Amino acid sequence: MTTLFKSVGFSNCSSKNLKICDVYFHAKQSRTKFRVSENKAKNLFELVHCDIEGPYRVSSLCGAHYFLTIIDDVSRVVWLYLMKEKSKAGYFFESVYFHGENSI
Repeated sequence: MTTLFKSVGFSNCSSKNLKICDVYFHAKQSRTKFRVSENKAKNLFELVHCDIEGPYRVSSLCGAHYFLTIIDDVSRVVWLYLMKEKSKAGYFFESVYFHGENSI
């Protein structure tokens, strides 16, 4: 730990007189690799990944409590939409779908 402290500019510190929180060590942990997916798209918008997050207790500046992410598997283009209601996800998904049909 003393080497770590010195490398970040704490030359007079030792691990004996400093408390280190658990968060530092958890943040530095590595994770296992993801399995190779067998579902790979060959064309744009052939496979998209979607996720809805929320509700959040604190709303965004526009009043949204949810957000929708849509990712195209081939291009890895990401769309992010802030939503006040979960029920609006279909509208945003359709707009991305039509955008994709028009760009192909």
